[in-house]
Amino acid sequence: MEASARKKVLISSTDIVEKENEQYYFNGKTLDKNERTNGKTVKEIVNEKIAEIINNFLGRHYENTIILTGAGSSILTESEINEEIDKEKINLSNHSGKSVSGLKDEIEKHLEKTNDVFSLDELAKKVKYFPKDFNIEDLLTKVDKAKDYIDSREQVNFNKTIHEIEKKIKELCDIKLCKYHKHGEFINKLIAKRKSYNRVKIFTTNYDTLFEQALQAEGYIIVDGFSYEFPRKFNSRYFDYDFIIRGENKIIDEPEYVDKVVHLLKMHGSIDWKRDKNGEVIKCHGKNTNSLMIYPRSAKFELSYESPYFDLFSRFQIELRKKNTILIVIGFSFADKHIKSIVKNAMLNNPHLNILIVSPTIETTEYKDFAERSKKYENVILLGYTFNRFVDIYRKQAAYSDELFMDVSD
Repeated sequence: MEASARKKVLISSTDIVEKENEQYYFNGKTLDKNERTNGKTVKEIVNEKIAEIINNFLGRHYENTIILTGAGSSILTESEINEEIDKEKINLSNHSGKSVSGLKDEIEKHLEKTNDVFSLDELAKKVKYFPKDFNIEDLLTKVDKAKDYIDSREQVNFNKTIHEIEKKIKELCDIKLCKYHKHGEFINKLIAKRKSYNRVKIFTTNYDTLFEQALQAEGYIIVDGFSYEFPRKFNSRYFDYDFIIRGENKIIDEPEYVDKVVHLLKMHGSIDWKRDKNGEVIKCHGKNTNSLMIYPRSAKFELSYESPYFDLFSRFQIELRKKNTILIVIGFSFADKHIKSIVKNAMLNNPHLNILIVSPTIETTEYKDFAERSKKYENVILLGYTFNRFVDIYRKQAAYSDELFMDVSD
C-alpha cells in the first residue's frame, strides 16, 4: 500500500500514526486489523496508545493554560452519536454548528425562500467571484469590495441579500446545549488537578453560547469582560479581577481562590452582544436583534483593531508570550490568517510554549506549518480527532484488568 493513501491521525516528533481503511500504522509499522490483545481490537489498542501520548503531553505541569476554539467545537456529527440519535429521534440541526459547506447550503435554502434577493450564484456573478472551491467568507469579502460599484437599480436587492445572509448566519449560531455536547466535561477535566491558580482562558471565534451554557450548567463563574451589575457593560479590566473566599476563621492570612472560575474571551463577538446608543458594548439577556459580531470576511483583520476586539486579541498575544504555557487548539481551521500569524509567531519566539492542535483535517494546507514543526520539535502535536472524540480520551483512566479478579460465577 502506498503511504500517500494513508490518513494521518497523529503527528509528533516521536510518533506518526496513520490509517488506511481499517489498517493502522505506528511509525510505518503495520498493525493487523484482526489482532487482539486481552480481548481488545486493534482500534481500541490504537485509541489507548494515542490517549497515552496525548495525556502524557498534557499531563506536564503548565503554569498557564489557553484554549483556542473555532466552529469545529460546536459541530456534532451523526457518526459519533448515531445510535443514541436513532433511539431518541433528536433533531441534530437544533444543537449543532455548521461546517463551511453546511453554512453555504443553509444560506442557499434561505435565499431561495426569500423575496427580492439574489441567489448565491447570482450574487457571486454580480461581484465577479468565480472560485474552484466556493467559500462563503471569500464571497462576502468580494461583496464588501464591490458594494459601492453595484448598479443603483440593483442596490436595494443587493443590500437585502447581504442582510439576509448575515441574519441567517446569526440564526444558525443560536444553538442549544444538549447532553451530546462535551464542553462541560472538557472544562471539568481541564480544571481537575490543576496546581496553578492561573485561570484557564478560553479564546473562541464562535458566535454561539455553547461554552457559556455549559459553564453555567456546571456551576462555573465566567469572567467574560462584562460587569456583574445590569446592564452588563464590557470593560477589559474585569479580566484582571479574581474571586477569593473570605473566611473570618482563617489562621493563615492568604487568599483562598474560588476553584470554578474560567475566563471566556469571544474574539469575533457574540449573538448576545450589542452596542448601545452611547457606543458601549452590552451583554443582552433574551432576544437580541442587533448582535455585535465580526461576520465572515477578510475585513475581520481590520475590524479586530476596533473595541472590544482589540482588547481581546491583545490579551491573546500576551498569554501566548508567557512561560510554561500550553495552548490547546480545538476545531479551529487557521483559515483566519490574523490569528494564525499570532500563533505562528508565538510558536517561533516563545520556547516555553507547547501546542496541541485537535482537528479531523490536520493534513490540510492551513496546518502545514504546524505539522512540519511538530516533526522536529517536541512542543507541538497534531491530533486528527473531533472535539467530542478528543474529550473522550482526555484524562481517561484505564479500567482495571479482568485478570485481577477471580471468576466467582460458579
